[in-house]
Amino acid sequence: METDQITVTQPTASTLAKYGGTPERWQALLDSQGGVCGVCRTLPSPSKRDGKIRLVLDHEHVRGWKKLPPEERWQFVRGLTCWWCNTAYLARGITIAKAQGVVDYLTRYAERRPA
Repeated sequence: METDQITVTQPTASTLAKYGGTPERWQALLDSQGGVCGVCRTLPSPSKRDGKIRLVLDHEHVRGWKKLPPEERWQFVRGLTCWWCNTAYLARGITIAKAQGVVDYLTRYAERRPA
C-alpha cells in the first residue's frame, strides 16, 4: 500500500505522554510497521468526524501498568493497530498461547472443511 501520500495522525501530546511516548518514538513504531496496522497490515478508513486516519497505541495489559511512571510504560507498548484489531483481537488479554490456540482451531476447521 502506498502510504507516502497518506498521513496517519499522531496521538495528542497528552496521550503520548500517558504511554511514555514521544512523537519520535511513535513515528519510529509507525515506520517499523510500514505505516499500517501491525495486525491486519492495512490502514483504517478516515474518521467520519474529521477525516483523519488514526492508529491505536496498543500496550500489554500488565499488572500495575497505571502506577508505572510513563517512561517505563513505553516498554509495554506493542505497536500501532487499527481500532478494530485492537478491540477484536488484542484488548482481551491475548497471549501468544491464546493466539496460537486460535490459529490451531482455525487450521483444524480448514483441514476438515469441504473443498
